[in-house]
Amino acid sequence: MKYVRVGKSGLKITEITFGTALTIGTEFNEEKRVAELIDTAWNLGIRSFDTSNNYGEAETLLGRALRRYRREEYVISTKGSWPIGETPFHRGLSRKHILWAIEESLKKLKLDYVDLYYAHRYDPEVSMEEIVRTFNYLINIGKIRYWATSEWPIEALEECHKVCDELKLEKPILEQSIYSYAITKVEKNGVKKFCDEKGISILGFSPLAQGLLTGKYRKGIPENSRIAKRKKINYSKTLDIYNQNKERIDKYLEICEKYKVKAHYVAIQWMLRKNIFPVMGASRPEQLIDNVKGLEAKIPEELWKELDKINEE
Repeated sequence: MKYVRVGKSGLKITEITFGTALTIGTEFNEEKRVAELIDTAWNLGIRSFDTSNNYGEAETLLGRALRRYRREEYVISTKGSWPIGETPFHRGLSRKHILWAIEESLKKLKLDYVDLYYAHRYDPEVSMEEIVRTFNYLINIGKIRYWATSEWPIEALEECHKVCDELKLEKPILEQSIYSYAITKVEKNGVKKFCDEKGISILGFSPLAQGLLTGKYRKGIPENSRIAKRKKINYSKTLDIYNQNKERIDKYLEICEKYKVKAHYVAIQWMLRKNIFPVMGASRPEQLIDNVKGLEAKIPEELWKELDKINEE
């Protein structure tokens, strides 16, 4: 497992970040099962772990599972601003909410600080100066080491960096967006171009398009798949993603079959070729083990040429 530098900062993370969305804390809460997954990730060389305050019990469970490891030997990130209550005080990027949210996250994680703290979606109701000063304040008091953004529009990223320059304050070091061969919006909306030009790293969540790029849905809906469990985890977007990107996904799977290469291996390497680092979750250790194998898989150059051609259409 390689380490990569995050933007222009001194922070390094592993090529793959282990993510907890829609699995730990939502799909299952058994501590033994969570510990087995985290131990598997650790044994595979993964040292970067991602969670959020809106992922059910994920912060609590991840914190417990990581407690057996030395704190300085891993990077952990969490997020704030997503609605987690009924009142205006339980959402957004106001100073009031973010200062409360980080304290709550640290209590659940049982940590003194997190390495990365995300502004989890942009909040147009809060001035950019307030947002920038709030996250810099958290850095200054030692609650976080760096800050980042997630799913921010290009206009907000541009304004953020302008305000940071004017105030001479620390900028977010990365942007986390949905990204896979199926969903490439950051390449079309200006976000990737901006990040590349400014030296901002990008982490991509849903690198397998929630399992659609593995090919496992081609013969129907497998038992225990995300679509099959959509009511249990209160999440139904996987089917929407397929319906919105059906032609592209089907062509992708056909090309992988043509070259007799595992489709999920191609999906992982596709991201790395784009200099976007995957955030990968798993429900079972064997899933994670197999996905990590994809880092070293031999993939013919002809396959990449065919995929590039489709991507340019």
